[in-house]
Amino acid sequence: MMKKLLLPLILINSINVLAQEEPSFLETLISDTNDHRKDIHNYIVGLSSSVDNYMYDEEDIKINKKDYSAAYGLIELSVFQNQHENIHFDQKVKIKLKLPKLKDEFRLVFESDDLDENKDYIERKNSNKNEDFNLGLSYQTFKKHIELKAKVGIKLRSKIDPFLKLSARKTWEDIYGLDVLIGQDVRQSVVKKLETTTYYEVFKKFNDYYSLHQYTEYYWHSSEGRDSQVLPSIHLKQILDQKNHLTYSLSSNIDNTETNFRIKRHSAQIKYRHFIKKWLYIDTIPENYYSYDDNFKPRYAMRFNLGIYFNKSSYK
Repeated sequence: MMKKLLLPLILINSINVLAQEEPSFLETLISDTNDHRKDIHNYIVGLSSSVDNYMYDEEDIKINKKDYSAAYGLIELSVFQNQHENIHFDQKVKIKLKLPKLKDEFRLVFESDDLDENKDYIERKNSNKNEDFNLGLSYQTFKKHIELKAKVGIKLRSKIDPFLKLSARKTWEDIYGLDVLIGQDVRQSVVKKLETTTYYEVFKKFNDYYSLHQYTEYYWHSSEGRDSQVLPSIHLKQILDQKNHLTYSLSSNIDNTETNFRIKRHSAQIKYRHFIKKWLYIDTIPENYYSYDDNFKPRYAMRFNLGIYFNKSSYK
């Protein structure tokens, strides 16, 4: 019981103490670790420069060190619990290196295997037990207003898995007052074979504070005869101020894993993100869900995320 209460109390206290006039423990910690965060970002910038020079060794190309400053790192630590289940811990890691000698379209990316910067509406419900990561070279460009991306690399797991991922997406603006995005991802790897994800988003921005988003994703896996999912959801986003954001969500999970194609989960959640600093945030995500495995009885879940960016803003 104490474990269930300890982390929320620590997170709430961390937010509240920032409002005190006296320097808090968190403020002191942030101040004392300023040089360490700067060193980490400088290391990432230096790594970008080294990789860029190694892959494109042309001395006549003049690159300013500031051209590498957009490189960054992200670590997100999570703790979550579903009702009647144990507490789980999770992590997401992303390091993006900028390679200006290879043109601005290229990035070298190291990240958690399920982290996707294109869409943030799909929240995994299980911990990353395998701790899979991937390392890849990414190329991004625009052709006729279509965003195209190719990524080649390897999944770093118990068995190294080379992969190729191709993505395309396009946005249409102001169609009867709505913006529409349609995207397609195709991924081929040695171990998991062919995977495809088709998705669309319809969204409406009401003003600077509110926007409504309807998102649906269809996933298909070739090596599993009964492995496809449809994930519809709707989200109302609210910006309270620069430091506080809210997202209200309703979502469903429809799949044919171990059954015929049917609804496996409904959920309603609220995601509250508080930026302690531009580079440091806390998420509090309570959820009410109804699962097929529990005969759709109401259950609750709670998740907390702590995210840290290592970028040029993290030591200013």
